[in-house]
Amino acid sequence: MKTGSKIEGPVIIGDNCLIDSETYVGPNTSIGENSKLSKCNVANSIIMSNCVIDCHLNIRDSIISFNSQINSKKSDSESKLFLLGEGTKISL
Repeated sequence: MKTGSKIEGPVIIGDNCLIDSETYVGPNTSIGENSKLSKCNVANSIIMSNCVIDCHLNIRDSIISFNSQINSKKSDSESKLFLLGEGTKISL
């Protein structure tokens, strides 16, 4: 967990995860091992192992399966819901 990130429980965070600055992890969220979150807001979601989320998005009520990636350079304040299968890569 880096300076500038915020975690509000209850949450479960697996081993070897990186919660980068400008990242918020909200209640009822589970993050699998070896995942990296950067510049996003996530709550009430399941993020499985080996995922990378690098986007300026509010992710809510989502399930993101193993080895998936979400990338975005643009910012959007509207909450997004994702249901991603294993190995999915999304660039917005």
